[in-house]
Amino acid sequence: MYIDIHSHIIPGIDDGAKDEIMALEMLKIAQKSGTSHIIATPHYVYGNTRYGFDTILEKCAELNMLAASMGIKVTIYPGCEVFVTPEIIELFEQRLVGTLAGSRYMLVEFPMMSIPPYTDNTLYNLQLKGITPIIAHPERYTEIQQNSEVLKSFIDRGILVQVNSGSITGVYGRETKKAVMRIIKEGFVHFVASDAHSDNRRNPDMRKAASIIEKNFGPKMRDDLFIRNPLKIIDIGK
Repeated sequence: MYIDIHSHIIPGIDDGAKDEIMALEMLKIAQKSGTSHIIATPHYVYGNTRYGFDTILEKCAELNMLAASMGIKVTIYPGCEVFVTPEIIELFEQRLVGTLAGSRYMLVEFPMMSIPPYTDNTLYNLQLKGITPIIAHPERYTEIQQNSEVLKSFIDRGILVQVNSGSITGVYGRETKKAVMRIIKEGFVHFVASDAHSDNRRNPDMRKAASIIEKNFGPKMRDDLFIRNPLKIIDIGK
């Protein structure tokens, strides 16, 4: 039973599932591969995204009903992947962005090439609001690939880290795979999630990644990253 805290499974809202048919196929893949709970995390980019969190709540409820009608036993929870911005607190207070599954955790994405200078203050302001930031797929960021101590400085402040299952299996290339295995070995990772965008190359099947983690780091690490730690978000969200 895997818990997937990062997916783009809501149809027609961002660059994820293009329609209901694809969303249902993604859910079938998730169920077949052992995922029982999945958090829908559409992108939110300040100044670019035109929907708010209420829309995500509505579409998540619709997808749950559709999945149940098709006999798919995967529960979908609302969330979002917020591109880091100094306005993040205002966005939260205006209900334009939200937390994962009603918890006190928020998934935050950085630019790929460099971490903006306002990032420290932005994440600290979230923590002052009682929200724990989770950094999305840092193994894909050039600055962290080159120096994982950058990531450690965030973790030392109580910020958490999610990596992509596709990074572990090599979907994003050799450098990303090297980076993700290194930061897992260093103890800098708390969650593995699919970051699924479709039913093809970037799909919700996390079995291969889980097998690689078990082989390299043991069954406890596998269960911590794929089940125990993400389950805490779902439990808090109830």
